[in-house]
Amino acid sequence: MARKNNICLLFPLLVLPIISIAADAAGGPSTVCSFLGASYVSYDYCMAVLSSDPRSSTADPHGLALITGDLVLANATAVRSTIELLLNNSSDPFIHTCLSHCRKIYEGAISDVRKAANATARRNYAAAEELFDGVLNAPADCEATFAARPVASSPIVKEDNEFSDIACLGRAINNYLK
Repeated sequence: MARKNNICLLFPLLVLPIISIAADAAGGPSTVCSFLGASYVSYDYCMAVLSSDPRSSTADPHGLALITGDLVLANATAVRSTIELLLNNSSDPFIHTCLSHCRKIYEGAISDVRKAANATARRNYAAAEELFDGVLNAPADCEATFAARPVASSPIVKEDNEFSDIACLGRAINNYLK
């Protein structure tokens, strides 16, 4: 009887690594990130982003695209929240105007990221890629508003850069799948 219990206890330890290997062989994070190419995003960045979500360890490429859409949406929403916080604390009229413009840009980006995520869910990867490509303009458009006054620096450069990176990953994974 003790032998059966030992085998039952060992079974999960033997099967889970096989499931993990099978998931990656079927197009898990490592496989997908390897195929994206450095022109989109680096392998290390791709792996870091995808591994930040526990669902990615067992996801197929379609699942990874869905996860990435969720992460891009969360990031865009966080940028908009940061902008709103800065707007509430800004006393400089020029900065306030620029931030207001950026908020509108990110509201549009959030809408488009939702559309991209829906296109991905429908496996319309070409449409999703096109939408992600469009939202990649949001950070540059936002930063351009601050360029009108050279001495004014954008308080959200870091957030804009992070959004650009993660949106690029969304575009890259959908491009890989189409």
